Amino acid sequence: MQIWKIFQTISRFYFNYHYNSSPLYLTSSAFTRRVQYAIRITISFLVGGFLVYGTSLSDQSATQYLVPVMCILGIQETFGMTVLTCYQILTAITPLSIFLYVLQKIGLGYKDYLAAELILLISSFFIAYKCSQVQTRKIALLISTIFFSTIVNQPGLPSTFIFILLEQFAIGIFVGLFVSMLIFPLFATFDIENRISYCLANLQQMESIVIQAFLSTDQMSAQAALARASTIEQMVRSTMTLMHTRLNETRMEPSRCLQRIFNRRRRHLIDLKLQEQIDLISALMFHVCSLELMVKQCHFNEYHSHFTSELQMSLLHLSSCQATIVSSLMTPTVITRDEFNVRLNELQQALDSLRRASINARLHQVEHVLESAKQIRSEDHLSHTFFLFQLDAIVRLVIQATVTDPNKTFFQEIKDTFKQKQNKKRRSIKEMLKPQWPRVLQALKSVVIIGVGSIFVMVPRLAATFENGQWILIALCMTQGDTVGGALTTMKMRLVGTLLGAMWAYVTYLSANDHVYNTMGMLVPWIFIFGYLRSLPEWGYTAVVAAFTPVLINLGRIPYGDTMPGGNYALLRIEENLVGITIAIVLTIVIFPVFAIDILKNNIQGTLELCRQSVTSMQSIYDQFLPDDNSDIGIINVEKQNEQEVKSFIDTQRSRFHQLISSQRALVGHVALEPTLWWFHNTFSTARYETLVQQQVDMFRMLHNIDAILMRIDECTDHDRNHINNLQMYAAGRFFPHDLHVEVANLSRQLNDCVALWSSYFALTQTRFYRMFRDCTFSRTKLNESDLLKHEQCLIELHHTIHRLQIQHQSSLDGILENYLDSLTQGESPTKFIPYVENDTFDSIIIGISAMYYSTTQLARAALALGTNIHTIFELETTSLYKSF
Repeated sequence: MQIWKIFQTISRFYFNYHYNSSPLYLTSSAFTRRVQYAIRITISFLVGGFLVYGTSLSDQSATQYLVPVMCILGIQETFGMTVLTCYQILTAITPLSIFLYVLQKIGLGYKDYLAAELILLISSFFIAYKCSQVQTRKIALLISTIFFSTIVNQPGLPSTFIFILLEQFAIGIFVGLFVSMLIFPLFATFDIENRISYCLANLQQMESIVIQAFLSTDQMSAQAALARASTIEQMVRSTMTLMHTRLNETRMEPSRCLQRIFNRRRRHLIDLKLQEQIDLISALMFHVCSLELMVKQCHFNEYHSHFTSELQMSLLHLSSCQATIVSSLMTPTVITRDEFNVRLNELQQALDSLRRASINARLHQVEHVLESAKQIRSEDHLSHTFFLFQLDAIVRLVIQATVTDPNKTFFQEIKDTFKQKQNKKRRSIKEMLKPQWPRVLQALKSVVIIGVGSIFVMVPRLAATFENGQWILIALCMTQGDTVGGALTTMKMRLVGTLLGAMWAYVTYLSANDHVYNTMGMLVPWIFIFGYLRSLPEWGYTAVVAAFTPVLINLGRIPYGDTMPGGNYALLRIEENLVGITIAIVLTIVIFPVFAIDILKNNIQGTLELCRQSVTSMQSIYDQFLPDDNSDIGIINVEKQNEQEVKSFIDTQRSRFHQLISSQRALVGHVALEPTLWWFHNTFSTARYETLVQQQVDMFRMLHNIDAILMRIDECTDHDRNHINNLQMYAAGRFFPHDLHVEVANLSRQLNDCVALWSSYFALTQTRFYRMFRDCTFSRTKLNESDLLKHEQCLIELHHTIHRLQIQHQSSLDGILENYLDSLTQGESPTKFIPYVENDTFDSIIIGISAMYYSTTQLARAALALGTNIHTIFELETTSLYKSF
C-alpha cells in the first residue's frame, strides 16, 4: 500500500494532476509548476540543438539555428495550447512555402528588388488577412521576410531553400510538441480541474470566514474576518481568469477521455464536464461574494444579535457539513457513493435545521416587536433573509453538482458531443467569402510596415549600411499587435528582452567562443531561468525574447566564424532592434491605428448590453412568476422555456460576461501606454477604469441573484400552482407590496435607459480613427453640456428609486406587523396567521421575495455607483473641469 501511495504521488506530480489532494506542498505549488515548465523548455532546446548540430543536419544550411529557436517558441504552458499553436503555424506556413517555392522556381523576385518587393507585399497582405491569431501571423510573416531578404541578397541559393526553412520550422515545432507531451505534461484539462479544485476549496473557506464574520458580536471583528475573505476572493478571481482560455485549449485534447481515465475512482461522486464545472464555480463565486457583500453592509444591532444567537449552532453545523462534502471530492481517500449520500443527507438536514431555526428566530422577533411595540427596520429583515437565501442557493448548487448518471456510457457522451457540433450553426459560403473590413485594414497596415522594413533589406545601399538590415525587418514583423497599446506593450517587452539576451550572448561568446556544445552548455541555465519567468504574467513575452536572443546570436554567427565577432553581432542586434522598434512605434500610431481605448470602450458596451439583456430577462421571469394583465412592457419570451433552458441561457450569459471582464482587465493595462492626451482632456485614469470593471461585476452579480431568486420561486410554485393565488391574496392584505410589479417594471425601464445612455457615451467618445476606419463615419457628434445634464438626471432618478424602494419595503413590513397584531389581539396563535411557520415551501417563497426586495435595492445602488463613476470619467475625458498640475 505504501508503494502504491508513492507511485500515486509521483504520477500526480509528473502529470500535474490533483494538486490540491496531494499531501505534499511542493507538488501543489506554483513554484513547482514553473520549474516543470522551465524544464520542458530547456529539454526542448537541448533536443533540438543536438538534433541539428549532432547529426548530418548541421551541414545542410546556415540557418539551422532556427530549429532550437522554434523549440523554445513552440513550447506553450499547456499541451493543448502547444498543439493548437503548432497546428495554426503549420497550416499557415505550409501553403505559404509551396507558394514561395513556385515563385522562386519560375524566377519571380529572384535578385530583382522591385519584383521581390511587390510579391512580398502581396503575400504579406494575404498572410495578415488570413491569420487572425497574432502569434501565427508573426511566424508566417517571419518566414516570408527571411525568404525574400535572402533570395535578393544571396545568389546561388538552391531552389528548395523555402522547403529547407519549412523543414527547420517543422522540426522545431514537432520537437516542442513531443517534449510537451512526454516531459511533465500539463494538459489544459488537468489545469482546469486543478483550478476548479483550488477555487472550490477556497470558496468553501471564504464562505466559512464570511459566516464567522456574520456571527461576530461587533463590527470590528467582522471587518477583520472580511479582510481575510477579500484576500481569498482576489486569489480565487485571479485563478478563474484563465479558465475560459484553458477551455478553448482543451479543443485539442481528448478532455472527456482524460477525465474518465484519471477520475475513474471519483466518477461516482461527481462527473461534470469542464464547462459545467466552470459554470458551477462561477455561480458559487457570485453567491459567496453576495454573502460577503451582505455582511459588509450589515448593521450589528439588536436585531442582528438576536438573529445570530438563535442561528449560530445551525450555521456552524451547516458550514461543517458542507466543508465535509467539499473535502470528500478532493481528498486522496475515496469514499463509496453510499457514504457520500449519507453526507449529502446530513448537509440537507443541516439546511432544514437552519431553516427551522430561522423560522423560530423570525417568529420570536415578531413576538418581541409586537409585545414591545417596536419597529423592525426593513433593511435588517431583508438583508438577513437575503443571507439565508444565498446559503440555500449554495447548498443546492453543491447537491445538484454531485448528481451522477452511472448508466451513461462514454460512447453515448461522444454521440451527444457530435450531435451538439452538428446542431451548431455553420457559416455559409457567402459569409466565409464576405470581406471583413477590420481585418482588411489590419492587413493593409501590415503591408505598409513590412514595406518600410523591407527597404533596409532590399535596397543595396541601406542593406550595406545596416548589415543587411534583417533584424530591423524582423523586429517590425514581430512587434505587430491587434491594438496600438498591445503593440507598444510588445515593443517594450521585446526591447527589454533583447537587451538582457544580448548581454548574456556576449558573456557566452567570451566563455565558449565558437564551440557549439560549450555554447549550448552556457545557454542552458539562461534558458531555464527565463523559462521559469515566462509563466509569470509580468514577464511573458520579455522572458521569451530574452531566452531565444542568445540562441540567435551565438548559434546564428557560428557558421561565419571570425568574420562576425560575437560582441559586434550582439551590439548589431540591439541597434537594429532599436531602429526597428522606433520605426514600428511611428507606423503603429500613424497607419490605420486601432487604439486599445476604443476596443476597451467597445468591450464595455458589450458588458452593458449583457446587463441590459439580463434586466430584460429578469422582467420576463418575474412576469412568469406573477403575471400582470396590465403590463405593456415588451420582454423576451422566456416563459415558454423550461427551467433547464433558462438556466442554460443564464449560464451562457455569465460565461460571456466573465470573458469580456477578463479582456477589459488586460486592455486597461494596454491603454496606459497609449498617447490618450491626443483626444482626451486629461490622461487616462487607470484607477477609474479598474473601478469601473469591478462595478460592472457588482451590477451583473445582483442581476444574476435576482434571476436565481425568481427561478427558485418559480420552482417552488410549480409544485403547487395555488401558491400564486395565495400570494395574490396576501398582496391585497399587504403581505407584500401589491405594486411590486410596477416597481420592477419601473426599475427595469430606468436601468435600460441608463445602460443605453452609458453605451452611447462610450460610442461617442471613441477616437476619430476608430469612427473613420471601423464605423466608416466621417462626421463626429460632439458632446455638450446637455449630455451631462441628462446623465445627472438619470442618476437622480436612480437615487430617488433607491429611496422609494426603502420606504416601500418599510411600509410593507409595517403593514405585515399591523396585520399580525390584529390577528394576535383576536386571540389567534402566531403559528396560524404567520404563513411560513408550518409550510416550508411557502417559507422558501417568502425568503425569495424578501431576498428579491433586497437585491433590487442593491441593484439600484450598484447601478448608481457605476453611473456615478461613468459620469466622472465622462467629465475627465470631455471637459476642462479637471486640470492636473
